[in-house]
Amino acid sequence: MSRSLCVYNVPMALDSERLRSHGLDPLLAYSRNRWHVQESRRSTLGPIPPVRFIDEFLSAGRAERHGMLSYQKAFASVPKRADTPEQIYQPLVLALNKKTASHSRCPEMIFSKTIERSIRPERLGHTKPHISCFTKENIHLIEQVNRESREELGYAEMIIQVAPDASLDYFTDPDPKASAETLAAHKFAREVDDDDEAYRQAEHAFGLHIAFVTEIFARQQRTFLFTVAVCGSSVRFFRWDRAGCVVSEAFDLHERPELLSEFLWRFSHLSYWSRGHDCTVTQATEAQGRLFRATIRQHVALQLDLSGDELEKAVLVHHQPGHAIILRVDPQQCNGPDPASQQYIVSRPTVTPLQLSGCCTRGYWAVSVDTGKVAFVKDTWRSYSLSDKDVEGDVVWRLNDLGVRNIPSLRFHGDCFLSPIGQRMAADRMCQETKTHKYNKEPWALLIDGKAVRVGKQRHYRLVTDTVGYSLRCVQGTEELLHSTHDVLLAMKDALAKDARIHRDISIGNIILVKEPDSRIRKGYLIDWDASDRVNEKGEALQPGRAGTWAFMSYRMLEITGQSEDSHTFKDDLEALLYVVFYCGLMYLPHDLTDERVTWLYGEFFERSDMYGSEKYGGDAKRMNARGRRYTRKITFGDPAFAEWLTTVMDYHSPPAELQDKYKDCWDGDHLDEFWSPFLATHELERHNRTVHRVLDYRLYDPNSLPTASDDSTPSTPDREARPKRAIGELGSDTEDGRETKIHRRSSARNPATAPPALTPPPPIATASTPLRRSKRIHEQKTRERLKLRAASVDAVPPPAPASRRRGSRGRARGRSRK
Repeated sequence: MSRSLCVYNVPMALDSERLRSHGLDPLLAYSRNRWHVQESRRSTLGPIPPVRFIDEFLSAGRAERHGMLSYQKAFASVPKRADTPEQIYQPLVLALNKKTASHSRCPEMIFSKTIERSIRPERLGHTKPHISCFTKENIHLIEQVNRESREELGYAEMIIQVAPDASLDYFTDPDPKASAETLAAHKFAREVDDDDEAYRQAEHAFGLHIAFVTEIFARQQRTFLFTVAVCGSSVRFFRWDRAGCVVSEAFDLHERPELLSEFLWRFSHLSYWSRGHDCTVTQATEAQGRLFRATIRQHVALQLDLSGDELEKAVLVHHQPGHAIILRVDPQQCNGPDPASQQYIVSRPTVTPLQLSGCCTRGYWAVSVDTGKVAFVKDTWRSYSLSDKDVEGDVVWRLNDLGVRNIPSLRFHGDCFLSPIGQRMAADRMCQETKTHKYNKEPWALLIDGKAVRVGKQRHYRLVTDTVGYSLRCVQGTEELLHSTHDVLLAMKDALAKDARIHRDISIGNIILVKEPDSRIRKGYLIDWDASDRVNEKGEALQPGRAGTWAFMSYRMLEITGQSEDSHTFKDDLEALLYVVFYCGLMYLPHDLTDERVTWLYGEFFERSDMYGSEKYGGDAKRMNARGRRYTRKITFGDPAFAEWLTTVMDYHSPPAELQDKYKDCWDGDHLDEFWSPFLATHELERHNRTVHRVLDYRLYDPNSLPTASDDSTPSTPDREARPKRAIGELGSDTEDGRETKIHRRSSARNPATAPPALTPPPPIATASTPLRRSKRIHEQKTRERLKLRAASVDAVPPPAPASRRRGSRGRARGRSRK
């Protein structure tokens, strides 16, 4: 099989300002890994018997045993337990790579001690897998890679993570002789207990394991991945896909060496696709790479009006030299016969998924192989069920047909087929789907956190549009912000009026800015209609429960009942749009808050959450601000017109006492448009007042990864707004050429005791990155007490004083009318 068909080491998305990778800041590895572990508890199934694991997932690797080394005492040199991981992985690597002139354990594969290629192996954010498996064709590339790089994860076929003792296994198998009743009650994952040193060490080890898996998915085009965990001489197999993970029972290397031997033998005989590589992706030719760069360069110049060095820098956000690939799109028509497969050249994505399961969306500026035109390709894993009626492409096609303004223009869309790119399409046209869900009801699938794990089914899907622009995060000033978000309001109104549809995920990640030839101001487009839904005669979404991005949800949908009982309405979308504008004002327009205060306000208003049992809820700050402007009244914005707009729209949403009659029943699209359109026409808005504010994450830093005085580089205070949609991630300092950018942060953050103060006193931000980890009984008791007190405390907030508004106080300055 041609090696060129398999794509390795794909670029990751960059921060357009700093030109470094999103999401892998070493200082945030500790909180990031803990979050990964907590998320995995909802999507891990096990323990499947190891023999069945091999038969289920590696059946295509069955081959003649000629050339296979004997498994007898194959791993006898690996100790049952040790004091350090090194005492396990050193003899294990020797055993894995053992071969004779005609026999080996894993033909055409080489196992490398990648942890020894890390210059800081003791630090979570810099360490690498203990053992990585590479093809013989790629091992020479690994040997040439700069040790400060993380490119090994872009070539790894599989990794093996090691712990010195079986007591550090994150999972516990039931007694083989357990009764059916005992088996049904057994909890497969360890109970969360931060006071237990053994638990903390097991969580630490498993968090690293998941972090490496997540990064491999980010650095490769994959549909699934195999990994192995070795704790002492105890071994487990893992199979990861975009729905979750299947874990095997543990077995002992000394007692059952044939299991690992069989796994490795079959693994080495699998095709690239059967090892998890995406068969619908291949390398682009040099000519295609040149076409891509020239076409994208032209489009960037049009969109940003740049030239010279600034233009070349902007092109790097979408193109990494030497890394152009071809994606196949398999169109499925909304009506009529399906057209032929289409191919698009892409390079660096605009977003890289840094979570393991879910949609895991990549977005690309792309160039059509057939037409040479620019397009946008959304590569995602959509939730799938037999009851699905419309996928996102069907929705966008219908909205286009109905004449809804300011939404993307659909070109193609469809699920990804299993047939390898460049080969004849199989008659059955099977699609790329996750497999984890198939094992939901297996008798061996045990409880985690006291309940059965139910994993959904995901299907690989691509959507191509003609609308190609930049994120709203690139907004240049008040004028562009308020015009583009008004465009979004028109899209929302049209969709409701013409298709009885609401978006349900109005967020900063779902609005793009597009420069059009006939307009000086970039237009706003509302994208990502996958969460949208029709509404009933009451204006409620047909599907109950939350949808969208936590930071921008209405406070009503953040209530406990919002998780599964309440239904989204158009008013919730309007409120989300208000929060998008406020967020952009807070992060990208001039005001009088320090970064420390921005950090606190951001955490309280946009991120804060709590748990009631298994139910997540929040929204207190949004509710208090709606009733008393508790947060926004403390900000003085540099552009009085923006302050006036924000004050007025908040009055429309939740009028203070003196304006109750004036704004009664005005929180709808028509009334808001009646204010917004004339406001844009009659006010002078700042055009180039972009001022970037930073969210300081020093409270989430890993103390073991802080730099020493001898370090050449110091870590940054990352920009939390770079967090990808529906994901937890921050800007990283890892660059694609293998070097670490020299970056700086406040020296006071080195010592948490002298960290810069936020508003006094700043309560800890309860986010997904810092999961709540208390005794369930105590936590639920305190939560009930908070719930009882919350309504009273919110209602006690006094409404804003009428005099303050008339006098144009802080945060309520009047704009300048255009004469």
